[in-house]
Amino acid sequence: MTGSKRKAAGEKNGPEVKSGPALGRHPDPAPKVPPGFTATWQEFRSGLRQVHTAVALALGDDREGETEALRAVARTPVFDLFGPRDGCTDEERGRWLADRVARGVQQARDTAPAVVPGGLGGAAGQALVLWCLHVVLGIPLEELGAAQDGDIDPPLRGRDLAQKIEGRMWLSARPTGRAEPGIVTLYHEVQAALRDRFPTREDGGDEELARAHFGYEWRRLTQLGLEPERDLLTLLSTLAPDPLPVSFLASAWGPLPGPLRDLGSSTHLMALALRRLLDRGLLLVTSRDDTRLVGIPQLLHPLPVGTLDPAQRRRWANIALRFLSVALRGDTHDHDSWPEWRDARPHVLHLVALAEEYGEGLQEAADLMDRLSVFHRVRGEDPDALTAARRALSLYERAGNPSPVKQATYLTNYAVAVRAVEGPAAALEPVERALAVEANRSDADHAQTLNLYASILESAGRPRDADEAFRQSIAIARRCHEDTGSEEDAEALAMVLNDYSVHLLRHAPEKGTSARAVAGDVLRMLDEAENVTRPGGYGTEQIMLNRADAMRRLGRPEDARQVLEQLVALCEEWDEPTLLLFAALVDLAEVLNGLGDPRHEEVLRRAHEVDDFLATS
Repeated sequence: MTGSKRKAAGEKNGPEVKSGPALGRHPDPAPKVPPGFTATWQEFRSGLRQVHTAVALALGDDREGETEALRAVARTPVFDLFGPRDGCTDEERGRWLADRVARGVQQARDTAPAVVPGGLGGAAGQALVLWCLHVVLGIPLEELGAAQDGDIDPPLRGRDLAQKIEGRMWLSARPTGRAEPGIVTLYHEVQAALRDRFPTREDGGDEELARAHFGYEWRRLTQLGLEPERDLLTLLSTLAPDPLPVSFLASAWGPLPGPLRDLGSSTHLMALALRRLLDRGLLLVTSRDDTRLVGIPQLLHPLPVGTLDPAQRRRWANIALRFLSVALRGDTHDHDSWPEWRDARPHVLHLVALAEEYGEGLQEAADLMDRLSVFHRVRGEDPDALTAARRALSLYERAGNPSPVKQATYLTNYAVAVRAVEGPAAALEPVERALAVEANRSDADHAQTLNLYASILESAGRPRDADEAFRQSIAIARRCHEDTGSEEDAEALAMVLNDYSVHLLRHAPEKGTSARAVAGDVLRMLDEAENVTRPGGYGTEQIMLNRADAMRRLGRPEDARQVLEQLVALCEEWDEPTLLLFAALVDLAEVLNGLGDPRHEEVLRRAHEVDDFLATS
């Protein structure tokens, strides 16, 4: 916007306004408005003019004229993104828009630091007219009283004021440099009111306008003392641009700084803050399935963290890393945790990159990458699992804070990922390193490392060595469970029993007495595994798959069919198809075909669908 450089009182870039003899001092000029704002203001002003016309006609009791004006408001292009559409007339939509604009104007008036006693009170329509006078003509608020007395007769009071100033306000007036603070305030407050319950999905492609919008709102949050809401924006800006589940804020408020912690620990306060920021256009709230997601609009996303100095950025990166470490479940092998890890993955990668850049929070970053590696592995995303596992080890070594338990965990998960991508021979070295780290230990973790070692030995073509390692693993796992009875030790025992069952079935003869004896031994081990774990607990599905295999070898296809149908039903409830579902469908199709059941074709077709999904995901 361009305004006159002249400083004489009463001189405007627009129609001359006679001011009173004793005018107050002018407010300090606002920061320069970005050039991109000027064109946007011209478009916005046309919509404001339509609303002003409707308000003026309403104040003049011209109901017919008001109706036509409201219809024109509904058709104003600048309001296309806002307001209801379906199931309402143009008049109803125009009234909704006019009411929101009037509310925004009144809020803009209330935001102003100076108030003319008795001159700016009254209804929203009155506030609209007065604010238009202030903004378009550039008359400072403290001079409005003198301008009323010296220029317009009668003074700006009463229902006839709209007719008194309408022509002067809209027909030839142009904004001046002195009007910029009022224009900026009016624009943002009306936009915020229009977003109420009908928020825009994204800010437009104008980066200058986005920065102006954020700058205004950021200063407003500061002036109003809304520190928790500002901290919330800073946290979201420190994370990746992708939306974040709102549930994370409620479950992991502990590591957050004071004001934001208070917000996270109160559902009521968090809901109010989210609603206010949503209405102001600073947040986007969406839903996927049963999950509510919150994020900053794309163009605004980098701006909150851009207000921080380097030391503050490092501090917030550490806060966000601890926050995410608490928010995310550790059991990424469990399919129940997959939806939240899917949403969190971009944030994990972003924060780990910041930890690597700053050299801080490396142990938390290593833990997150290790858990992410398991997440990818159980979903069949082997290259991603290997990348994450390798990164976890690198972060751990760089942290320089050795913990044998964590190091062994990282090495074993790395070994599993290496086996899937590079083969079992390459995986022997890291798992043997893990065993060396665990030397002289005899706990459930060591049992699981031995179990993995046995599986890799088998895959490497050393079944006898594998059998010995499996037996050592089971002995340690049984002893640990007998000593503690804990759920963790029960899960470890179930895991090694499951894996040893697979080993026995794989190397048992196909037919004969020996084959039946092995299948009987497997069923007894699977009964033991099922008895030590809670119903539906970790390993339940693998137990069912192995049980069906053993039953088929014992000549019990009907029993195997029932188990496999139950297993398929369970796996179909998961967040997405998995290798386990594919295996169960293939086995079920074979059993149904052997029984002469025509459903085997339908099951086989579903198996192909799952296979295609796994190949392309």
